Amino acid sequence: MAWRVAKSLDVLLAEINEVAPNRSKASDGSIGDDAHRGTASDHNPNEANVVCARDFTHDPGDGADMNVIAEHLRKRNHPAVKYVIWNRRIWSKARNSEGWREYHGSNPHDKHMHVSVGVGSDGHSTGPYDNTSPWGIADLDTDPTSPKPSKPSTGTKLGDKMPTLKRGAKGTDVRRLQALLTANGYKTTIDGIFGAQTEDKVRAFQSAHARPVDGIPGRITWNALLGL
Repeated sequence: MAWRVAKSLDVLLAEINEVAPNRSKASDGSIGDDAHRGTASDHNPNEANVVCARDFTHDPGDGADMNVIAEHLRKRNHPAVKYVIWNRRIWSKARNSEGWREYHGSNPHDKHMHVSVGVGSDGHSTGPYDNTSPWGIADLDTDPTSPKPSKPSTGTKLGDKMPTLKRGAKGTDVRRLQALLTANGYKTTIDGIFGAQTEDKVRAFQSAHARPVDGIPGRITWNALLGL
């Protein structure tokens, strides 16, 4: 019997391609290469010949910003998702309460995001990997620039590098802010303009997740938005 990819991952692929039709696919992949076949990996077909992992290339210039998409997947917690690896960090459904954790695998996953689906050990996933519920990628608008990946082990978090924004600001950093607010459940018009609506959403997010509640996203708010 020929192998196939889990249906939930086909849905995710279609959603990412829809919002970023011109994105690079240089690091995309589903079934594993020879190196994967000798390991326990969801890139290998399970007992039903279903591959339960996909990789998605980080290409912020063409709308596929995995900083934003990975955090959205964590917050979304899709019924099929098992874990997400991106930029030396891993989040898993089984340890959801711990948020992002450092990932020490040989591949840092700083050029692509890995998504595994199903339940069980890698290469033997069962359960809801064919769940075709939407992943909500269409709700996002990944902006055309992205901070360079950073290692958590350095002590510098990604949000530490982001600018402090105030009402009246415009540009790609505002768009990133609005996309992350939306990914965290504070849906905001993503237009790159820091107006009254964006300020209200920032205050609402800060009230629940970050201090101070001043409507001005700085280091603490950025890191909270990114789940750090």
